[in-house]
Amino acid sequence: MTDDRTRNLQRTLAQLQARYGDRVIAPARRAEIAPLPTGFADLDAQIGGGLWPGRLSVLIGQPTSGATSLALRILANAQRAGAPVLVVDLPRQFDPHLAGRLGVDAGALVLSRPAAADAAVAIVREALENAALGAVLLDAADAKLAAGSADVRRLSQSLMGSPAALLVLSSPNVPSTLDGLIDVRLRVERLAWVRRGLDVTGLTVRVLIDRDHTGGGGRAVQIEIRYGEDQ
Repeated sequence: MTDDRTRNLQRTLAQLQARYGDRVIAPARRAEIAPLPTGFADLDAQIGGGLWPGRLSVLIGQPTSGATSLALRILANAQRAGAPVLVVDLPRQFDPHLAGRLGVDAGALVLSRPAAADAAVAIVREALENAALGAVLLDAADAKLAAGSADVRRLSQSLMGSPAALLVLSSPNVPSTLDGLIDVRLRVERLAWVRRGLDVTGLTVRVLIDRDHTGGGGRAVQIEIRYGEDQ
Protein backbone atom coordinates (compact mmCIF):
# COMPACT_ATOMS: atom_id res chain seq x y z
CA MET A 1 0.00 0.00 0.00
CA THR A 2 2.85 2.35 0.86
CA ASP A 3 4.53 1.67 -2.50
CA ASP A 4 1.26 2.46 -4.28
CA ARG A 5 0.94 5.76 -2.42
CA THR A 6 4.54 6.65 -3.23
CA ARG A 7 4.05 5.88 -6.90
CA ASN A 8 0.81 7.93 -6.95
CA LEU A 9 2.59 10.86 -5.32
CA GLN A 10 5.49 10.67 -7.75
CA ARG A 11 3.08 10.53 -10.69
CA THR A 12 1.18 13.57 -9.39
CA LEU A 13 4.41 15.54 -8.90
CA ALA A 14 5.57 14.62 -12.40
CA GLN A 15 2.26 15.84 -13.84
CA LEU A 16 2.55 19.14 -11.98
CA GLN A 17 6.11 19.63 -13.21
CA ALA A 18 5.12 18.80 -16.79
CA ARG A 19 2.31 21.35 -16.65
CA TYR A 20 3.92 24.18 -14.68
CA GLY A 21 7.68 23.61 -14.92
CA ASP A 22 10.31 21.83 -12.85
CA ARG A 23 10.53 24.59 -10.23
CA VAL A 24 6.91 24.21 -9.16
CA ILE A 25 8.13 21.50 -6.79
CA ALA A 26 10.64 22.98 -4.39
CA PRO A 27 12.29 21.46 -1.31
CA ALA A 28 11.02 22.50 2.09
CA ARG A 29 12.74 25.59 3.46
CA ARG A 30 15.65 24.86 5.72
CA ALA A 31 15.34 26.07 9.28
CA GLU A 32 18.36 28.35 8.94
CA ILE A 33 16.80 30.47 6.19
CA ALA A 34 15.88 33.77 7.79
CA PRO A 35 13.99 36.87 6.68
CA LEU A 36 15.86 39.91 5.43
CA PRO A 37 15.44 42.58 8.13
CA THR A 38 14.26 46.04 7.21
CA GLY A 39 16.62 47.49 9.81
CA PHE A 40 13.76 48.80 11.96
CA ALA A 41 12.90 46.51 14.86
CA ASP A 42 9.35 47.79 15.36
CA LEU A 43 8.52 47.25 11.70
CA ASP A 44 10.18 43.84 11.57
CA ALA A 45 8.19 42.74 14.61
CA GLN A 46 4.95 43.55 12.80
CA ILE A 47 5.78 41.66 9.58
CA GLY A 48 7.27 38.43 10.88
CA GLY A 49 10.91 39.43 11.27
CA GLY A 50 11.44 41.07 7.90
CA LEU A 51 11.02 40.18 4.23
CA TRP A 52 11.33 36.49 3.43
CA PRO A 53 13.49 35.07 0.63
CA GLY A 54 11.48 33.76 -2.27
CA ARG A 55 8.62 36.18 -1.60
CA LEU A 56 7.39 39.40 -3.21
CA SER A 57 7.07 42.53 -1.08
CA VAL A 58 5.67 45.83 -2.36
CA LEU A 59 6.52 49.30 -1.02
CA ILE A 60 4.02 51.93 -2.13
CA GLY A 61 4.57 55.66 -1.81
CA GLN A 62 4.57 59.03 -3.51
CA PRO A 63 7.88 60.69 -4.43
CA THR A 64 9.74 61.81 -1.27
CA SER A 65 7.46 59.61 0.86
CA GLY A 66 10.41 57.60 2.17
CA ALA A 67 9.55 54.39 0.30
CA THR A 68 12.77 54.52 -1.74
CA SER A 69 14.83 55.28 1.37
CA LEU A 70 13.31 52.30 3.17
CA ALA A 71 14.00 50.06 0.17
CA LEU A 72 17.63 51.20 0.07
CA ARG A 73 18.04 50.49 3.78
CA ILE A 74 16.81 46.95 3.13
CA LEU A 75 19.31 46.53 0.29
CA ALA A 76 22.07 47.75 2.59
CA ASN A 77 21.14 45.05 5.10
CA ALA A 78 21.39 42.39 2.38
CA GLN A 79 24.85 43.66 1.43
CA ARG A 80 25.97 43.67 5.06
CA ALA A 81 25.01 39.99 5.20
CA GLY A 82 27.39 39.39 2.29
CA ALA A 83 24.74 38.94 -0.40
CA PRO A 84 24.84 40.62 -3.82
CA VAL A 85 21.85 42.76 -4.82
CA LEU A 86 20.24 43.79 -8.10
CA VAL A 87 18.41 47.05 -8.79
CA VAL A 88 16.13 47.17 -11.85
CA ASP A 89 15.61 50.89 -12.38
CA LEU A 90 12.64 51.35 -14.70
CA PRO A 91 12.26 55.16 -14.23
CA ARG A 92 16.06 55.56 -14.47
CA GLN A 93 16.19 57.61 -11.30
CA PHE A 94 18.59 55.56 -9.16
CA ASP A 95 20.71 57.96 -7.13
CA PRO A 96 24.02 56.40 -6.03
CA HIS A 97 24.72 59.31 -3.68
CA LEU A 98 21.44 58.79 -1.80
CA ALA A 99 22.04 55.04 -1.81
CA GLY A 100 25.44 55.58 -0.25
CA ARG A 101 24.00 57.81 2.48
CA LEU A 102 21.61 54.98 3.33
CA GLY A 103 24.35 52.39 3.66
CA VAL A 104 24.32 50.85 0.18
CA ASP A 105 27.63 50.08 -1.54
CA ALA A 106 26.50 51.41 -4.93
CA GLY A 107 29.70 50.24 -6.58
CA ALA A 108 29.01 46.63 -5.59
CA LEU A 109 25.39 46.33 -6.68
CA VAL A 110 24.19 45.32 -10.13
CA LEU A 111 22.15 48.04 -11.86
CA SER A 112 19.85 47.42 -14.82
CA ARG A 113 17.88 50.11 -16.66
CA PRO A 114 15.42 48.47 -19.07
CA ALA A 115 13.35 50.52 -21.47
CA ALA A 116 9.99 48.87 -20.79
CA ALA A 117 8.04 47.23 -17.97
CA ASP A 118 7.84 43.82 -19.65
CA ALA A 119 11.62 43.80 -20.06
CA ALA A 120 12.00 44.71 -16.38
CA VAL A 121 9.85 41.77 -15.30
CA ALA A 122 11.83 39.44 -17.58
CA ILE A 123 15.15 40.65 -16.12
CA VAL A 124 13.87 40.08 -12.58
CA ARG A 125 12.64 36.60 -13.47
CA GLU A 126 15.93 35.58 -15.09
CA ALA A 127 17.94 36.97 -12.17
CA LEU A 128 15.87 35.03 -9.64
CA GLU A 129 16.35 31.84 -11.63
CA ASN A 130 20.05 32.12 -12.36
CA ALA A 131 21.78 34.34 -9.79
CA ALA A 132 22.50 33.81 -6.09
CA LEU A 133 21.22 37.19 -4.94
CA GLY A 134 20.20 38.39 -1.50
CA ALA A 135 17.69 40.96 -2.73
CA VAL A 136 16.22 42.27 -5.97
CA LEU A 137 14.67 45.74 -6.11
CA LEU A 138 12.38 46.57 -9.02
CA ASP A 139 11.65 50.30 -9.07
CA ALA A 140 8.46 50.45 -11.12
CA ALA A 141 7.41 54.00 -10.12
CA ASP A 142 4.33 54.88 -12.17
CA ALA A 143 4.75 52.02 -14.65
CA LYS A 144 1.99 49.44 -14.90
CA LEU A 145 3.47 45.96 -14.48
CA ALA A 146 1.16 44.18 -16.90
CA ALA A 147 2.76 40.77 -17.26
CA GLY A 148 0.78 38.05 -19.02
CA SER A 149 -0.56 35.10 -17.05
CA ALA A 150 2.24 32.85 -18.31
CA ASP A 151 4.86 35.41 -17.22
CA VAL A 152 3.25 35.77 -13.80
CA ARG A 153 3.22 32.00 -13.38
CA ARG A 154 6.87 31.78 -14.38
CA LEU A 155 7.81 34.60 -12.02
CA SER A 156 6.04 32.74 -9.22
CA GLN A 157 8.04 29.63 -10.07
CA SER A 158 11.26 31.67 -10.19
CA LEU A 159 10.61 32.98 -6.69
CA MET A 160 10.13 29.50 -5.27
CA GLY A 161 13.38 28.41 -3.70
CA SER A 162 15.18 31.66 -4.61
CA PRO A 163 17.50 33.02 -1.90
CA ALA A 164 16.48 36.57 -2.85
CA ALA A 165 13.78 38.76 -1.36
CA LEU A 166 12.00 40.58 -4.20
CA LEU A 167 10.96 44.19 -3.54
CA VAL A 168 8.85 46.29 -5.88
CA LEU A 169 8.62 50.07 -5.50
CA SER A 170 5.35 51.44 -6.85
CA SER A 171 3.32 54.62 -6.83
CA PRO A 172 -0.17 54.56 -5.28
CA ASN A 173 -3.13 53.41 -7.37
CA VAL A 174 -0.98 51.84 -10.10
CA PRO A 175 -2.54 48.49 -11.14
CA SER A 176 -0.34 45.43 -11.45
CA THR A 177 -0.91 41.86 -12.56
CA LEU A 178 1.58 40.80 -9.87
CA ASP A 179 -0.87 41.52 -7.03
CA GLY A 180 -1.66 37.83 -6.57
CA LEU A 181 1.99 37.12 -5.70
CA ILE A 182 2.32 39.75 -2.95
CA ASP A 183 3.43 38.47 0.45
CA VAL A 184 3.89 41.85 2.20
CA ARG A 185 2.48 45.22 1.10
CA LEU A 186 3.59 48.40 2.87
CA ARG A 187 2.37 51.96 2.26
CA VAL A 188 4.87 54.64 3.20
CA GLU A 189 3.96 58.23 4.08
CA ARG A 190 6.42 60.96 5.06
CA LEU A 191 5.42 62.80 8.24
CA ALA A 192 8.36 65.19 8.56
CA TRP A 193 11.92 65.87 7.49
CA VAL A 194 14.59 65.43 10.14
CA ARG A 195 16.92 68.45 10.12
CA ARG A 196 20.16 69.48 11.72
CA GLY A 197 20.27 73.20 11.23
CA LEU A 198 19.55 73.74 7.55
CA ASP A 199 20.66 70.25 6.56
CA VAL A 200 18.17 67.41 5.99
CA THR A 201 19.54 64.39 7.85
CA GLY A 202 16.61 62.02 7.49
CA LEU A 203 12.86 61.71 7.60
CA THR A 204 10.12 60.40 9.85
CA VAL A 205 7.63 58.14 8.09
CA ARG A 206 4.50 56.18 8.86
CA VAL A 207 4.46 52.67 7.42
CA LEU A 208 0.97 51.24 7.01
CA ILE A 209 1.00 47.46 6.84
CA ASP A 210 -1.64 46.69 4.24
CA ARG A 211 -0.73 43.01 4.23
CA ASP A 212 1.65 40.87 6.24
CA HIS A 213 2.80 37.27 5.82
CA THR A 214 -0.43 35.93 7.30
CA GLY A 215 -2.69 38.05 5.08
CA GLY A 216 -3.56 40.41 7.93
CA GLY A 217 -2.97 44.14 8.01
CA GLY A 218 -4.33 47.48 9.07
CA ARG A 219 -1.51 48.30 11.48
CA ALA A 220 0.89 51.23 11.32
CA VAL A 221 4.45 51.77 12.53
CA GLN A 222 6.31 55.08 12.77
CA ILE A 223 10.04 54.96 12.00
CA GLU A 224 12.84 57.46 11.53
CA ILE A 225 15.21 56.93 8.61
CA ARG A 226 18.54 58.69 9.09
CA TYR A 227 20.97 59.47 6.29
CA GLY A 228 24.57 58.52 6.84
CA GLU A 229 23.98 56.73 10.13
CA ASP A 230 23.56 53.12 11.17
CA GLN A 231 20.04 52.37 12.26
